[in-house]
Amino acid sequence: MKHSKILALAAATMAFAVPAWADFPEKPINLVVGFRAGGGSDTAARILAAEMEEALGQKIIVENRGGAGGAVTTEYVRAQEPDGYSIGFAVATTFSFTPLTGSVAYTPDDVTFIATTHGYRTVMAAPLDAPFDDWAGMLDAAKERGWINYASIIPLDRAIMQYVGKKEDIAVNIVPTRGGAGARQAVLGGHVDLAFSGSNALPMMEDGALKVVVALNPEGIEEHPGIPTLDALGYGVSAVEAAVFFGPDDMDAETVAKLESVLAQAVQSDRFKDFVNNKFRGFETFKTGTETAEGIASDAKAYRDLLDFISE
Repeated sequence: MKHSKILALAAATMAFAVPAWADFPEKPINLVVGFRAGGGSDTAARILAAEMEEALGQKIIVENRGGAGGAVTTEYVRAQEPDGYSIGFAVATTFSFTPLTGSVAYTPDDVTFIATTHGYRTVMAAPLDAPFDDWAGMLDAAKERGWINYASIIPLDRAIMQYVGKKEDIAVNIVPTRGGAGARQAVLGGHVDLAFSGSNALPMMEDGALKVVVALNPEGIEEHPGIPTLDALGYGVSAVEAAVFFGPDDMDAETVAKLESVLAQAVQSDRFKDFVNNKFRGFETFKTGTETAEGIASDAKAYRDLLDFISE
């Protein structure tokens, strides 16, 4: 009898010693993607969701709630229970830049960051028959004329180009477009002098359809070292963009740790690496939730300085 009591006590002690997330998840997880179905961000999220399913032994239900560069998804996810069963997928600027515009009700403090899973590369592209071949040539042509037509996609790229215009004393005529495809079509049709684009512009440049004159992400374009970054050109600005997994505020630390650990494993899969490097044309990077929060806070300060300069 005494032996049985000892075994029972030991079993109870072990039960309390097991991490709280050992039983998580006990049901499917809802992953809300802040972008349209079928795009590069959505594809990356779905590849990672499949890897997560295998590791967690539970279904990951992917739902798309596109709009406002991930802000629609952020508003939805932050209103859910912080139990780990509703998480979101957006990008760094959803939290580092969008709240600075005054267009959303949230701040980075209103969510729990889980991990950064990969990086985005962004550039500025010009028509193939543009009267310049590089950034310096673009500036010369714009200064001679006094203005430039620029196809913008998101508020951040618009702010960066306005910053350049103010620095260089060039009038920037903003031409709004419907996403990256619209901006690239404006370039291909010769309707603008310059346009913001994601990495989709790189294969188009390699096929001889357009020119890429500058990279906005601070890492640059590894396979095209001749393309300078805005930072290297002396402007001291960049567009830091990366995929971010997050959840509602006040998530349990151990639940976050488990999701972070599973994502750290997921990004190592051959399928995901091939997509990021060869199809999406982004770059590999992984940050913990804490590192993600720190990076977003640093970026937000830089973007605030950028906006202050423009408004002076």
